[in-house]
Amino acid sequence: MLRPEMVEPTTVDEAVAALQRSRGAMALAGATDLIPAIRRGLAKPRVLVNLKRIPELTGVRRVRGGVSIGALTTVADVLRSSLLAAGWPVLIETAREFGSAQIRSMATVGGNLCNATPSADFPLPLLALDARVWIAGPKGERELPLSEFFVGVNKTALAAGEIVTAVIVPRMPVRTGAAFVRLGVRRAMDLPIAAATAAITLASDGRKCTRARVALGAVAPTPMRAYAAERVIEGNAITRELIDTAAAAAARESKPLTDLRAGAEYRREMTAVLVRRALEQAFARAGGAL
Repeated sequence: MLRPEMVEPTTVDEAVAALQRSRGAMALAGATDLIPAIRRGLAKPRVLVNLKRIPELTGVRRVRGGVSIGALTTVADVLRSSLLAAGWPVLIETAREFGSAQIRSMATVGGNLCNATPSADFPLPLLALDARVWIAGPKGERELPLSEFFVGVNKTALAAGEIVTAVIVPRMPVRTGAAFVRLGVRRAMDLPIAAATAAITLASDGRKCTRARVALGAVAPTPMRAYAAERVIEGNAITRELIDTAAAAAARESKPLTDLRAGAEYRREMTAVLVRRALEQAFARAGGAL
């Protein structure tokens, strides 16, 4: 195996330029997915552009209307963020379920998104929270809804020479609850068999849903929004029957495959179970009671 050349830029512009210079260049963030892929021969970069020396890519900062999470912010950093704990606790919940302590200390939020693995954890709560990604590239900066970022298995909307610099998460509306749930054989060092996040915003009566988001993982070629399930919930008073109907709609929307970890039908059945649990928890956290 040829050892790739390592380039270590200290600014975003330098990183973009380094990615442009070599056709075989790849950005390196936490490397928890990339290095194993290189060792297995699944990735063969000629140049690795190490983003870790760019200070502006790290950190959780309050911005107008929400919060900015730097692309190089580690999962452990998320867990330690009092700002996220206060305003976006579902991200803390997701970080707590993410791999092992060693992986959390290295894996980054941006890397988890850019790897575009169908079973990645962080895309789900970020999709449910209507997050956007900030992207820098040869043509300057642009902003993209996360719902448009994933285009296929391990494929994103990033063009050549582009990198994600931050994830912008809007402030959660009042009377909003969110929950992340996943199913795996074991908690640490395990990809989920299926996963779901739900976010519900309630009207002042504490029953009617004014906004619903449902995101699914490991049951389609990309992390996905379950739009049909959302339509079942939005505009209606939350009941157990309504949640069951939405969960069934999410299962029908899923596009699971059979692999070594689980069969497609089992994944579809578990999608309904997980969405039901996520909706129930989100509703309770929004202040509702079934």
